[in-house]
Order: sequence, then structure tokens, then C-alpha cells
Amino acid sequence: MIRTIKLTPALAAIGIGIAALAGCATTSAPQTEPSETPAVRATPTPTYLTELPEWAKGTTWLIYPAGMKCSGTEGCPNDYRALIGEPGPVLPEGVEYYDPAKHDCKIVQPAGVTC
Repeated sequence: MIRTIKLTPALAAIGIGIAALAGCATTSAPQTEPSETPAVRATPTPTYLTELPEWAKGTTWLIYPAGMKCSGTEGCPNDYRALIGEPGPVLPEGVEYYDPAKHDCKIVQPAGVTC
């Protein structure tokens, strides 16, 4: 008799659990109607600097070609892309594209070049 008393609550709990799971399986989530026109998201317009920040003014910033290596441990000096970001269609005052004839051995020492 003691066994039937202990077994009854356990069987009742199992029965309730099965009923609860069966109820969950038969109900479905509310269905939403698909919208007729898909929402078109506008591509954000990139923002570019038109003027250098105060801390960057007073020096020449260079936009180096991709893959450019410079001598030394700090990399290429005054690298606009590394410190400020991608340039826009109009460069701010004080920003120039790298020109080997103008910048080599004056501002920049490219890797493998002896100045």
C-alpha cells in the first residue's frame, strides 16, 4: 500500500506533463499576412570629412596605395586611411595622394629604398 501511495503522485505528474506538452504541440503561432510591397531600405549615404580635425591640422596627410610598405617599425607616416578613414571624393586641405617623386626620402622611406 505504501508503494501505491508514492507511485500515484509520480504518475499524476507525468500525466500532467504529457498533457501540457500535447497542448503545446497542437497550438500554433498566430499567422501574419505577408505585406504586399516589400519595404525598401535606403542605402546610407557615406559621410566623408571635408575638413581635418583640429588635432590633424598643420601636417601633410598622405593617402598611400594599397599594399604600400614603409621602412621602420611604425609603418608609413601620416597615413590618412589608418588614422582618419577612407577619403571622400574631395580631399580636405592638407591631404594628398602619395607621389613617389614628391614624397620619397622627404616624408616617406618606402621599404627597400635607401635614402
